[in-house]
Amino acid sequence: MASRILTRARIVPSTRQIISRRGYASEHVKHAGEGPKFQPETFGSNAWRNTMFVVIAGLVWYRVDQHITTSGEDKHPITKWVEYHMTPAADNDRVAAEHLDQAVAKAEDKLLFQEAKRSPIYRMRYPESFERASPHAIAVGSQADLSDLKVKYN
Repeated sequence: MASRILTRARIVPSTRQIISRRGYASEHVKHAGEGPKFQPETFGSNAWRNTMFVVIAGLVWYRVDQHITTSGEDKHPITKWVEYHMTPAADNDRVAAEHLDQAVAKAEDKLLFQEAKRSPIYRMRYPESFERASPHAIAVGSQADLSDLKVKYN
């Protein structure tokens, strides 16, 4: 009963409206006799044009590269450019040596801390025995003064 009231009040759409509004369908044909339209597949599309540009640029680069390498220069220009932007070998060796020294120092510190032991803690078995003794009838000099003694119970 409640569903009919909600459907009539247009709060909840009816199932006919839900089925007829299928906007997620993959194909949509407006007219019954008309099929989907596709673009003609020819060799004039952008993909073929771009492929031709890449192939031609590759061939030109190959020919120029052959000419440069056979002209008698010591090194290829790209090799010169890469060597120009690289850090020198002496700097790399210096950085590697510093890093090695730091690693050795860190390893020595780690070994030192691994071998370290805590100092032993000596605890009395019955610390309350100091408080149980009677202060009366003790001969002079037979016992030490324990008035400042603080016993740890933990």
